[in-house]
Amino acid sequence: MNLYYSILVAIWLAVVYAIWAATTAGDPGFGQAAFLAGGVFATLYLRKRNRERPQVNLDKIEIPEAEFSVDIEYEAGKYFFSEKSYRRIIWFSNIFALLSISLFLETIIIRKYILLGLFSLVLGMIVFTIPILLPVKDDITTLRKRAKKERIKAWSKGKSSPPNEEE
Repeated sequence: MNLYYSILVAIWLAVVYAIWAATTAGDPGFGQAAFLAGGVFATLYLRKRNRERPQVNLDKIEIPEAEFSVDIEYEAGKYFFSEKSYRRIIWFSNIFALLSISLFLETIIIRKYILLGLFSLVLGMIVFTIPILLPVKDDITTLRKRAKKERIKAWSKGKSSPPNEEE
């Protein structure tokens, strides 16, 4: 069963339950009519949205390969870290921040060495935010993955068309 019919079934189950609940609560009939009208309007709106959506068979779509070239100008003083070392820095900073926040929580719980705990908390927050400020040089594989992802996104939204075989 696809999503469209699942949503329709859920809407009408909710409508039937709401009508039953209103009836058992002693509603004179206006609530039941409102719930029924809401279900009809929701169904009509969902039908309208389903007809507007283009029907695409995703199995038949073939994403064309494109030429990819990137000119990366290496600026000697601009990038200090590669992606691999940057990932290590992120892991270290996250683990250190987690440990320092744990130390802060421990000092709060035992109510001793609170000044050390506050220092630990501030140091952990600073170490956690350091990777945001570091300049990182993208690898060529990351750039290719990002370009392929952007190509697929643009093609699926219709911003670019696949290359024509006849040209």
